[in-house]
Amino acid sequence: MLPKNFDFAMIPADTPRLTLKEVGMLESSIETIDAAIMTWMRGDLKLKARTNEGWSDVPVLWQVPERAYQIKNRKELRDDGGALKLPLVSIERTNIVKDPERKGSFQAHYYSNRKNGRSWRFVIARRIVEDKTRNFAVAAGTRGESETGGTKQRNYPRVNKKIVIQSLSIPIPVYVNIDYKITIKSEYQQQMNTLLTPFITRTGQINSFVLKRNGHLYECFIDQNFAQANNVNNLGEEMRMFSSEITIRVLGYLIGEGENDDRPIVKVDENVVEYHFPQESIAPPGVPNLFGDILK
Repeated sequence: MLPKNFDFAMIPADTPRLTLKEVGMLESSIETIDAAIMTWMRGDLKLKARTNEGWSDVPVLWQVPERAYQIKNRKELRDDGGALKLPLVSIERTNIVKDPERKGSFQAHYYSNRKNGRSWRFVIARRIVEDKTRNFAVAAGTRGESETGGTKQRNYPRVNKKIVIQSLSIPIPVYVNIDYKITIKSEYQQQMNTLLTPFITRTGQINSFVLKRNGHLYECFIDQNFAQANNVNNLGEEMRMFSSEITIRVLGYLIGEGENDDRPIVKVDENVVEYHFPQESIAPPGVPNLFGDILK
């Protein structure tokens, strides 16, 4: 998870207004994208319509829950006869495509250095570890009495090449195209016009917008066709209903393998600045074997 010390930027002393914050290194999963579009529907659009109870909020459901569960937990969604109260909006994920032609902003693929077929990580932030770097500089800059004319000096000026750098890395993002079908059902034409208009006009002359969730950004595209399936011309005994379907394609990305991932999302590494190779030495001829004498 995120490290405790996250100040990877050096803020100048004369700029007290600047602050540091944690951004977008949480997991990005399919569920994250699902929650992002639900948040956009409920928190951004905030669809309302005029009903027999006045100007009221329109419920937004993730698919249509099981009838028995819905009757027990959300009784306000159904009338005394057990039928759903209209207007109503439901969202359903209909398709997931991993298209190599639409990789998003991260185009390259990194192979794991373990040669196990898995993907590797990429570095998102670096910083110098000051205390460890200072220790190497002091150790290398220390001079004894013979070098300084009888005075031991620790901070002898020199160029320090042993710089310890801490790096933060995350798995490479894998881009996917996810299609969502938004179904709007109403009892009157006026309600349908009220609910359908924001999807057409909210984005202006373009059909794209951006979803936000846990610091992640997902680009979305609204299909230009707003299909309608009404039964007002049907002379049967079915309930009068206006229905419209809106398709939204989300260009999202997945980071990590979810709960089945055996690797952390954020990994902290430090570079190697010095190698030590232990070696055995042999006493030259004529030198007494002290260990042999002790063992005797």
